Amino acid sequence: MELINQELTWSDHIAHTVKKANSVLFLLGKAFSRIHPVAFSKLYKTFVRPILEFGNSIWTPVLQRDIHLLESVQRKATRRPFGRVRPQYHERLSLMQLTTLSDRRIRGDLITTFQALTNPISPIRQLYMINLDPRLRGHKFKLQKQKFDTTPRQVFLTNRVFNSWNMLPIEVIQSQSLQVFKKRYDHYRAQTTQ
Repeated sequence: MELINQELTWSDHIAHTVKKANSVLFLLGKAFSRIHPVAFSKLYKTFVRPILEFGNSIWTPVLQRDIHLLESVQRKATRRPFGRVRPQYHERLSLMQLTTLSDRRIRGDLITTFQALTNPISPIRQLYMINLDPRLRGHKFKLQKQKFDTTPRQVFLTNRVFNSWNMLPIEVIQSQSLQVFKKRYDHYRAQTTQ
């Protein structure tokens, strides 16, 4: 169920999604009060994170308050298995083998872009403008940034993914399948964040 307000922002939808995810997180906390962080991470990835990520290539948050609201669910989830004495948020993410939701949204955008550009019959393929300049180095799917006057169009998937997509190495872009693309991207991301 998507909710959109009169200002054409996704804030109402994000608030509804966060409320739903918090409800599931509460039930998990009640059912598993004493649990190892890695085990709780698996429960979180299975039951809560899909709620936060469903369709986020469409409704990705733009406003900082919405980004923080979504991330607050994961912050709360990573506090559960540690009790009162707990490490900082980024250390908890590392211990629970998680990444921030912002990083997950970028990954989701790149996966959607890969599927659209490598599938000749993709319904959204024509939304992407491929840069056909032969002088460009790198892969053959370099995107061309489009200019628009409105904020919703500027943060639309095809413009939002521009920098991240064009910075990917050629071996990630030329993956034979979606699973190979995911593995290569995760490996590339792990190397660049060290």
